[in-house]
Amino acid sequence: MKNLLKKLSCMVLIVGVVIGCCACSTNSSKAYTFKVDTGDQVKVELNTADGYDITSDLPFVISKDNKTLSQGTFITADDYDSYVSVVNDTDTATVIDKGDNETYEYIMWNNNDEEYDYAIHLKDSKTGILIGNNVSEKSAKECFSRLTFSIVK
Repeated sequence: MKNLLKKLSCMVLIVGVVIGCCACSTNSSKAYTFKVDTGDQVKVELNTADGYDITSDLPFVISKDNKTLSQGTFITADDYDSYVSVVNDTDTATVIDKGDNETYEYIMWNNNDEEYDYAIHLKDSKTGILIGNNVSEKSAKECFSRLTFSIVK
């Protein structure tokens, strides 16, 4: 009887470990640091889970399963201000989202229902980032949500 209880306890423990391991998910990321014309060094990091990837060249390309989704390049803080002004003052662009956090401020817009763009200004820097996506609003938002940006000091 004791042997049976030991075997049963051992089996329950093994099943618990297997279930626990299956429930774990792995997070992976890829990051590149770019030296920008503004003099800043900017680290761009992408959460690469689920088949997402980013290239190290400019414009950087965000893809999923080898399909290009978004492309990004660096702009100046003045360029960022110009994009915000034009987007807010034109009839062909529709603002979808805007916001900020401790690292950056951004605006997202749709241009003639053909492209979904983000203009981002990295706080306390002269640098911005412009990201375009021709796939869909959902795709653009998913790519953006996977990105983090930081100024390397």
